[in-house]
Amino acid sequence: MKTAASNSRRSSGATLVEAVIAIGVLAVAIPMVFGAIAEAGKSTMASEAETRSTWMVPVCLDEVLASRAKRPVYFTSTEVGQIFPPSGDVWALAFSEEGKPVGKLTKAQYDKGLRDLSGKPVRYIATLSSTTESVSSPGVTPMLRMKISIEYPAISRAGKRGKLDFHSRIP
Repeated sequence: MKTAASNSRRSSGATLVEAVIAIGVLAVAIPMVFGAIAEAGKSTMASEAETRSTWMVPVCLDEVLASRAKRPVYFTSTEVGQIFPPSGDVWALAFSEEGKPVGKLTKAQYDKGLRDLSGKPVRYIATLSSTTESVSSPGVTPMLRMKISIEYPAISRAGKRGKLDFHSRIP
């Protein structure tokens, strides 16, 4: 029995179509991997900020109460019912990575962002502000709506930071 020789040649390499498909898959997969890594980093920073907020928010509340009692540590004294910060100013406190207060920030420092304050590293910035609320019932003490915003990372410009907002009411 005689067998006929095969006219087809077997190629041991990849075809152009296979190479184009492989490059296309990589072109989609690589940006997705880097995007996932970036989102994981943002998620980590957000969860750390939320964890540290349990230490930072009480410090901010204590400062507002101290301001009302005429013994503030960082800001100016305020009267009951007076909104803060004064127009054109910012009440901002710098906090370390552990959530410990580092000091008060100027408006320029807050806007620009900073890595350290007085030689101490800064990771978070807390801003404090208040607005008036309308009172619908006579004889009711008017309350202020207070907002404490924890912003991170502190090194970024003000508009580029992540933010967690906490709200309360004070007289």
